[in-house]
Amino acid sequence: MHKSPFLEKTKTLPTDAAKEIHSTAISHRFETEELRRLAPKVVEQLAASGLFRMGLPKFLGGWEDDPVEVLKAYEELSSSEAAIGWSVWNNHLACTFGRYLDEESMREIYKDTSHVYANSARPEGVAEIVEGGYNVSGRWTLVSGCEISDWFVLRCLVTGEGLPSTLGPGAKLKLFFIPKEAIEIIDTWHVGGLKGTGSHDVKVENHFVKEAYAVDFDSPVAIDNAYSRLPIGCLNSAGCAAIALGILKAATDDLVKICLERVTPGKNPDLRDRDRIQSVVAKSITTLNALRGQLHKSVAGIWEESKKGNTYTDIQLADVWSASYEAGTNAKAMVSEIYAAAGTVSLYTENKIERAHRDIFAVLQHGIIQPHWMNQAGMAYLGLKPNGAMFRI
Repeated sequence: MHKSPFLEKTKTLPTDAAKEIHSTAISHRFETEELRRLAPKVVEQLAASGLFRMGLPKFLGGWEDDPVEVLKAYEELSSSEAAIGWSVWNNHLACTFGRYLDEESMREIYKDTSHVYANSARPEGVAEIVEGGYNVSGRWTLVSGCEISDWFVLRCLVTGEGLPSTLGPGAKLKLFFIPKEAIEIIDTWHVGGLKGTGSHDVKVENHFVKEAYAVDFDSPVAIDNAYSRLPIGCLNSAGCAAIALGILKAATDDLVKICLERVTPGKNPDLRDRDRIQSVVAKSITTLNALRGQLHKSVAGIWEESKKGNTYTDIQLADVWSASYEAGTNAKAMVSEIYAAAGTVSLYTENKIERAHRDIFAVLQHGIIQPHWMNQAGMAYLGLKPNGAMFRI
């Protein structure tokens, strides 16, 4: 059996593993920014920690326990470098998709503990049905971590055998597991926020994928446990929100640090003496604690139901969706307030506030945490049936 850091919960929690990476992340933050992907030393330490594999079953080195601990790990990682939290979160989704593989395929794709995984749930490719599997071609945008990844999970429109050849009613979509050898990376990631995630476009041309490596959300789950029964959609949203909270924590901690360091003798008031700064620091700390508490509470409720094998109600799912959206959007607003209150200090890249401001706006562009999901949650609260494609998955 693989000896994961997470096999013994009392030995190493995901949060503890994340804390051990903090100093490495800080010391390599400018390298990560310059490379536009995670610094090699960071990747090496993340792989060794098991954090890239949290979404897998325990026998493959996964966590398979309380998902709130995973959210805490995302927040801790993102407080040191948002690109790291984002990359680990993306790996979690790519590993979560593995629940739909048969056990033999799962063991093959996830057998190497040094491997990194990437994914795109956008149906930007086409998979033509052929004998024994599919012929896959396409170009996918925003594939985070593509340069450091060994396997890719890419979504395609399935064509052939009378199926529609375009997206729309009756279209059939599947996820395809594809090794890095079949992937062409196209250098498109020239951005400000989340620069270190390396979210370039990727291209595949006429690559054969066998039937066993093609799954969808209706495929059977090979390994049945409480963690593999967790809903993918709202938990992915909660993970995105946790990254935003980590960025808010980084900005708050940095502002406090700057205030304590810039204390000068004389009559002129220092940064910490300004009413606005004092108010913003207090508001930020309170906001962070409140948002974190609500997010964790909603996910803990889902976890309790999963352990019992119960079906989630729309209200329980709505609690996670709405807590995620509120955490993300309020964290973004608070970071902007910190950025404005700190004045010219916010302009300098040596301070985390500057990076936090860029990164959190990039995080909140993700489709999993848009206003649409608040509408869906509101429908549930009003006794209507939410119709979002990922609401119950």
